[in-house]
Amino acid sequence: MSAAPAYRTVQAESPEVAALKGKTNLASVSLGSKIISYSDEFFAEASNLLKDEEAVFLPEEFTERGKWMDGWETRRHNKNYDWTIIQLGFAGVIFGMDIDTSHFTGNHAPVVSIEGANASEAEVREGKAQFEEILPKANMNPGSHHYFAYAESTAVYTHLRVNNYPDGGIARLRVYGQVVPQTIVQSSDGLVDLAFVGNGGRAVACSNQHFCSPSNLLLPGRGKTMGDGWETRRSRTPNHSDWAILKLGIAGYIDRVEFDTKQFCGNFPPLVTLHGTVSEEDVPPSDASWTEVVGAVPLSADKQHFFEATGPKDTAFTHVKFTMYPDGGIKRIRINGRPATGN
Repeated sequence: MSAAPAYRTVQAESPEVAALKGKTNLASVSLGSKIISYSDEFFAEASNLLKDEEAVFLPEEFTERGKWMDGWETRRHNKNYDWTIIQLGFAGVIFGMDIDTSHFTGNHAPVVSIEGANASEAEVREGKAQFEEILPKANMNPGSHHYFAYAESTAVYTHLRVNNYPDGGIARLRVYGQVVPQTIVQSSDGLVDLAFVGNGGRAVACSNQHFCSPSNLLLPGRGKTMGDGWETRRSRTPNHSDWAILKLGIAGYIDRVEFDTKQFCGNFPPLVTLHGTVSEEDVPPSDASWTEVVGAVPLSADKQHFFEATGPKDTAFTHVKFTMYPDGGIKRIRINGRPATGN
């Protein structure tokens, strides 16, 4: 087994953690992550590790097996250790993790290690996948977030094995990384959603994310609640606008776009625009030249809006900037087009 990649522990309020939270949570259920197998989940299911919501504690809530806990909790007195295997929604490299024991105070997992594998689901289920250690045994505190940042991004992994020594509870696992597409995900019309998280797209900057993150704009499906879109605070300044910059996972030529305001009824943006640019940087410089892709168009409540791109058809954009006038919320953005040669 190869040596685990170099890492360090980082404090919750540090710039390193803020940077990690700007990455994609590869273990999110919203990306399609799921539990493949586990040794035990007597008190609480392993699938809770993948929830997007913060863990909660309900003092009066019990099940027939004991106290209800919002996390993964195994039975006591394990003579060996417990484990669960997670299939990431999309393969990717990892920059850091958060192992969260929130609300597990007398019953938390005292030690945790994590292994990774790059394999098919069938190989994992058949026990043929080769797992390697990516986080050696680390001590856990009760009711705490434990952040780990890697010196460099890891190899590409499709599955993680979480080892729980000897037993106990973990509330959430956040795996901060970057999707590395194994195949290009096409839209139903044969075009490619250049910004889709599964194709490597990500939100890299925004003016405001008071209620929820612009990273949600690129998730699969149309979401479950208003909380899994992007919503900014109310503006009180004349001529205000809010914006988000998306780095396309695949540089390409934009043909048509979709702006979805599902469940945004009293807070959708009345007017929006979309511009594109070409940049080798993650975040284009402040003096970047932005080209109009979709001019000012009105949106309405709780609806999918489809627009043809009116910008140049011969420019392979690397980034788009979505602007709302003056503010509001939107669920999803799809940037459908044709990948540039070489992507």
